[in-house]
Amino acid sequence: MGAIKGILKVRVVQGTDLAVRDVYSSDPYVKLRVGDHQVKTRVIPHNLNPRWNEELTLATADPPQPLKLFVYDKDMFTADDKMGEAQIDLNPLISTVKLNESHDCQEGVIISYVAATSENGFTKDSAIKIKKSRIVQKICIRLKNVESGEIKLELMWQPCSQ
Repeated sequence: MGAIKGILKVRVVQGTDLAVRDVYSSDPYVKLRVGDHQVKTRVIPHNLNPRWNEELTLATADPPQPLKLFVYDKDMFTADDKMGEAQIDLNPLISTVKLNESHDCQEGVIISYVAATSENGFTKDSAIKIKKSRIVQKICIRLKNVESGEIKLELMWQPCSQ
């Protein structure tokens, strides 16, 4: 990864209808990766609809690489089982932040949308709006390479000080 240009904060909110990988259930956790930087949530035992509500932080370079998301089932004695994956283009969020750095918008104002498409895997349009004086993108994304599952996230990007 090149020089760090910004900080990406990702709130992993929840998973819905995740795949069964153990007997009747799974012990899911989420790994996030941007370039070589990787972080993960805690494991939620015996749950196909986990609520992590956990904020993770990653560094981003310029140009930004996509956010890669992987869901796994934690196993004690064998390798963790894959439960799906997704990829998110950070360019819409980062460009919205850069365009609105000097603007003073009110709380709740929607600045931009990213339309849900089969290509991006979003289950509904993704709003980019002002939340607590920050620009935040809410995403609900369908997992790929698995029989079922969606993950809800909130993304917030801020440039590094020069």
